[in-house]
Amino acid sequence: MKDAITFRIAVEEDLVGKRDRRRKREQAVKESGKGPGKESSPLVLEFPSGAPRIRVVIAAGQPPLAQQYAKLYWELAADGTWSRTVASIGDQQDVAAVATGGSHALLLKALCTRCAKPIRVANRSWAVKVAGKFLDRPNTRYLCPECGEVQRQEQQQEKQRRLEAARAERERRRKREEEEGALITEVLALEAAKEPTAGRVPYESPSALALYLAMADRVACRPGESLPGLTDLGAAGWSGNLPLDEAALLDLYDAQLVALAADTPHKAFVRTPEDDDSLSFHPADVRWRLLGDETCRTSTARSIRRYFLTRPGPEAHEARQKLAQSVEAMEIADVIRYLDGLLTNNYRYPEVPEARRQQLADIVAKGFTAGYSAGQMICFAWRAADTAAGWKERKSLGAPEASAATVTILNSKIDQALEAGWVVPEYAPPRWHQQPLALGTFRELAAAVDRVRDRAVIDACEQCDHLGLRDTEAGPLTRCEHPLDIPRQPEAPDTSADHQT
Repeated sequence: MKDAITFRIAVEEDLVGKRDRRRKREQAVKESGKGPGKESSPLVLEFPSGAPRIRVVIAAGQPPLAQQYAKLYWELAADGTWSRTVASIGDQQDVAAVATGGSHALLLKALCTRCAKPIRVANRSWAVKVAGKFLDRPNTRYLCPECGEVQRQEQQQEKQRRLEAARAERERRRKREEEEGALITEVLALEAAKEPTAGRVPYESPSALALYLAMADRVACRPGESLPGLTDLGAAGWSGNLPLDEAALLDLYDAQLVALAADTPHKAFVRTPEDDDSLSFHPADVRWRLLGDETCRTSTARSIRRYFLTRPGPEAHEARQKLAQSVEAMEIADVIRYLDGLLTNNYRYPEVPEARRQQLADIVAKGFTAGYSAGQMICFAWRAADTAAGWKERKSLGAPEASAATVTILNSKIDQALEAGWVVPEYAPPRWHQQPLALGTFRELAAAVDRVRDRAVIDACEQCDHLGLRDTEAGPLTRCEHPLDIPRQPEAPDTSADHQT
């Protein structure tokens, strides 16, 4: 009971003390600026005397107690430190509230970085933060309240300006996208209305001719679908040579044999710099369609095929040579891509080093020249990678060394097979291996060109003479295409012994 009474008395005394302090603050505020004899101008003091570092401004009309608190609160010693602690003046909360409520200080050594005037601070903490412990540190960071307010307003205005600019840019971009969308719709409508132009087959571009046959085969297998763009096909493209594919597609487009498909993505179009109301397109990004109906496309494909097979003259001969070179390059690149994919996918090795890629291409070309088929070269590549992997494990070497070793091993296996006359099986490439989309068509066309001129086929054909020529109703001789029931006897490596590796 006694402890409870003692606690109640202590609480009441604390409450009384708080009420008294509050009354003093309210009385000081109430008396400030009122009544006769009050000061009509602020009181200005500088500390320390002689070499002042702060200028204290006590607001006019402050009562004597508030003035006394302010003087004691802001007074400095000669070294620039505070002359006394706040607690030594009186109650910390009361002294700080009364002193800072009616006065402020100007830091004479710390000037505003914007207007170069002394910075005004409201309390000791800010004074030390701005000017340092001894209030003599030059200011390189802070602004005075007035300049700070101006800066905040400017920042707010700049923020508002950026928001308005961003909003205007979004609106401009939206309108531009709407305009571009309308232009693209118009362009695609014109492309949909296109019809093939007679006599525009680009015989001067053998790559374009062969590509048209590949595209026609694709349409025959997937009627109603658009032809994929180079971006859709990836690194392999149509022929494995993306720049060549792009040039061939543009040749076919200029000849009006192909047009843009309706599902071409809008990102494929860009505004023409010279004319903002017209569009151009990225050849790699657009999708395509063949012009004309099935009868027209079949007729065009037949004309192109006949051009490669039977057309006389230097231009057609050069076209056949370019076709053979393209197929050879595609076959070599396809085997190299398979070997790289085998190393990276199955063994987690790096690709064949760049320094050995030309040597690898020469070795693969040697295999094709020797008569090995694409399937047999795939078999050689698989065996070379497998042998290199085993060699790496036995020798405890790194993956890059194993990748480089596949080149030497591949060359060794081809040489051994040729010398021993081993039978090499044909391997089909795995599903993960992406072949150029036109490779099959190019292979078939090149094989047909070779068959037409094959001596064994010419000798077996009853429709042509010993030169492979036959009469036509029009009169002049033409190259015979030979009946399909006459088999061609391909040249192949000697297969007298079984393959042993």
